Amino acid sequence: MENNTTEIVLIGGGYASVWAYRSIINELMIEMMTGQVKIRVICPEYYHYFHGWTAECLGGILRDQNRMSPLHEIFKYAEIVKGKASRLDVQTRTVYVDLNDGTQRNLSYHHLLLGMGSTDSYAVDGLAEYAYQLKSHNAYLNTKLRIRFLLNQAAEADAPTASKILRFVIAGSGFTGVEIAANLAETIEVLRKEYATLQNIKPTIYLINSRNEILPELKSGMNRMRVYTEKILCKYEIEILHQKKISRVTSQGAYLNDGSFLESRMVISTIGQHRTPLKGTDATEMDDSKRIIINSFLQVNNHGEIWGAGDAVHVSHPSANKPCPSNALWAIKQGEHAGKNICRAILSQSLKPFAFKGLGQCASLGIGKGIGELYGIQFTGWIAWIIRWFFFQYFMPSKKIMWQEITDWIHLLFTGRRRDLKIMEDEIRKNYAQQYCQPLGPSQLVYQN
Repeated sequence: MENNTTEIVLIGGGYASVWAYRSIINELMIEMMTGQVKIRVICPEYYHYFHGWTAECLGGILRDQNRMSPLHEIFKYAEIVKGKASRLDVQTRTVYVDLNDGTQRNLSYHHLLLGMGSTDSYAVDGLAEYAYQLKSHNAYLNTKLRIRFLLNQAAEADAPTASKILRFVIAGSGFTGVEIAANLAETIEVLRKEYATLQNIKPTIYLINSRNEILPELKSGMNRMRVYTEKILCKYEIEILHQKKISRVTSQGAYLNDGSFLESRMVISTIGQHRTPLKGTDATEMDDSKRIIINSFLQVNNHGEIWGAGDAVHVSHPSANKPCPSNALWAIKQGEHAGKNICRAILSQSLKPFAFKGLGQCASLGIGKGIGELYGIQFTGWIAWIIRWFFFQYFMPSKKIMWQEITDWIHLLFTGRRRDLKIMEDEIRKNYAQQYCQPLGPSQLVYQN
């Protein structure tokens, strides 16, 4: 370790690390400038990907670059180590990093944040080989290109063939699942109006729900959002299959647990998360989802110099007998708090327990069609949609990218057209169809921090 320098290492370039970094900068800027504190961020990516706008980017409203914040801008005063943490030695306080160039680097630390996040789940047979997912940027791009490719095929086919091509299965009826299903339906409707060859084609979208009701994240009594969502999905003619699970995915569609088969050219999965524990943390206590259990100060038990935030760790809810949800808002708040406690530890101050009890949750079901809950108050329609829009603007990591993204909304407002929505051109189709329009297995995905 560098003499007289406190070294902080943040694993991951996602929400947890971004807000932990901001807390540290706010508290220890003088120490950073004088060389008393140094921050290193381990991440194989060059960008932070803002998941809040995934549906809008898939639907062509926003351009992909306007959900991507460069890491060198948001971690301005940190050293970014381009690679993936492969092993941790808690005895020597060393993180081993497999760099993007194929070499390895070892980083020492006084304080370490575990913010590795998670990847999409591949728990169902055939998901890795044939399904499309959204959590990693590679998976998102693959999904987007596949949708455009199928729309291109449908535009060139006769109506009966085109209707078979535009058959989609969405696995999972939580906030992500209903958002993707509704926005996909709206996108196809917009294209049907723009392209004469698609006007007489009726797409089919199945939403697979393993429970009796959609949106299982909703608290009891919050039926207004659920009823509104079902109304919008019905308007889009999305078929909800209740009490069904996907048991196997093939190149031709999906088998359900009742033995039935849904023919489909594209299965999109939103059914869960997968964690791969970092080597060296095997001895730490984990829950059934392989999340590292940490205490109320967001420290790993028996390792006060190791902190955790986000999808990779299990944080007990401050007021409920359950773990905190695994989503962006909770990763932000945990990262922010972990950063503050790291500063308190460095300044020899008392640590404070994590006390955030929740703010709310929201989803867009298309332009002007939103659902949201804020401190227990339910909103639907335009009000919910606008609240969500401003909420996401506030949490964009880069304000420069935020203003670029807002120009896409302004373009839609004044022209009525989506800036990034069009049928794939012939050159794009020829160059990318074979290479990208196939699902990506776990070995091909960079973990999402």
